[in-house]
Amino acid sequence: MRAERIELATIVLCYKASQDVVGAVRSLLDQDLPTEIVVVNSGGGNVGAVLGNAGITVPCIEFCERLYVGAARNRGIDNTKAPFVAFLASDCRACPGWVEHRLLRHRSGARAVASAIANSHPRNLVACAAYIGMFMRRLPGLPETMAIRFGASFDRALFDCYGRFDEAVPASEDTEFLKRLPPELQPVWEPDVQTIHLNETRLARLMIDQFRRGIGHGRDMHRILGKSHARIARDVLRQWRPARALARAGLSGSDLTYVMASMPIFWLTLAAKACGVLVSQWSADRPHPATSGIPAR
Repeated sequence: MRAERIELATIVLCYKASQDVVGAVRSLLDQDLPTEIVVVNSGGGNVGAVLGNAGITVPCIEFCERLYVGAARNRGIDNTKAPFVAFLASDCRACPGWVEHRLLRHRSGARAVASAIANSHPRNLVACAAYIGMFMRRLPGLPETMAIRFGASFDRALFDCYGRFDEAVPASEDTEFLKRLPPELQPVWEPDVQTIHLNETRLARLMIDQFRRGIGHGRDMHRILGKSHARIARDVLRQWRPARALARAGLSGSDLTYVMASMPIFWLTLAAKACGVLVSQWSADRPHPATSGIPAR
């Protein structure tokens, strides 16, 4: 019998062999359609052993040194063959249909396909605040005109034409790559492709996480857009207005009810992130802070 052709490669990005990687890989193995899987782990540890202890055997690439996300993506591209390429962070999970709905859009001619984010803990107010804060423009119910195009899979040929991801930047490597693509090749919005990000459920840890993300955000926006840190911080604080409108557009039922109830916590996280932005102007030469090593996209 002729073996089924695998059309999508998924590169799982892991840092320090996090135990989260087991759930990420398992969510890919549970898909209705197969995907070529390669795990790229940097920062030490033995991700092959972590997966092996869970009864999972997939190709793994190990690096003792920490790789920025662009470098990890590129190593995965180099070590896969399928014509389309997707990425999944170790603290994320692919929802049912993740592979199938990507391929439906790619087969219909889309060169890049963006995805939505689902809430990991839709009844936990802290997790809801984290969810709306990080993914307000990737809610599953958003119309195409309101959605931001991240979490994309790509036609492999795009990397031959437009180069690879920038390996020198700590984050926003996908933003930089998408800027190189002409308008007709920008990712299409496909809300049926949904990824779950494991949002923080404890308030203190969420505040620390948002402060650290603010440091990275401040550096990236200052470097990429040339904005002052004060203006970036103001932009962060102003997110509470669009967050409410986007929640109403992209969520419904109890999902919307809990997110709206989490708004006071969300305001606190904006303040923490804005403080991180302001601190970033004095720490430009220090190592980029991270909680998991792989920013959620």
